[in-house]
Amino acid sequence: MKKSKTPSEIEHSILLASKIMVNILAESLIRAGDKDITVPQFRILDMVYNGTTTPAEIARMLDVSPPSISEMLEKLENKGLLTRLINTADRRKIELTLSEIGLTTVENVNDYRAAYLQRILNRMGRETAMQLKESLAGFNQSYAKLKSKAVDTLADRDIQRFDTKQRATKQ
Repeated sequence: MKKSKTPSEIEHSILLASKIMVNILAESLIRAGDKDITVPQFRILDMVYNGTTTPAEIARMLDVSPPSISEMLEKLENKGLLTRLINTADRRKIELTLSEIGLTTVENVNDYRAAYLQRILNRMGRETAMQLKESLAGFNQSYAKLKSKAVDTLADRDIQRFDTKQRATKQ
């Protein structure tokens, strides 16, 4: 029997933070009334919301097979959350778009998540929150380098969207 590697203190902290983020997402889905959407399904919706528009890009970013993504996309389409459109110029290509319900779902869930995170950050204090921001920037960049330019673009869009909402909230 092979012994599992015990995570270092930093890995343990990141794993704990990851579990907390998944809990916040799950709570956000429930609060938004979207109990039928799984966390992986929401991740796909959020990726489409942020401009990842092909099944191949999603499969590459999530490191899963195209058939697995096709199955998940079919479930999301059957729920009325997104549409798969065949490119008229090249019928082999499929483009993904969110339906009105899908768009509203992503925005509601992300708004709840942002508000929840803001409450946590407010409890941390400004200096600690700024240190976290700097650390997460480095973490995000390292992750993006591991994945691809597509992930980097997605992360940049997420950051821009968050910064825009932050500025709007402060006004």
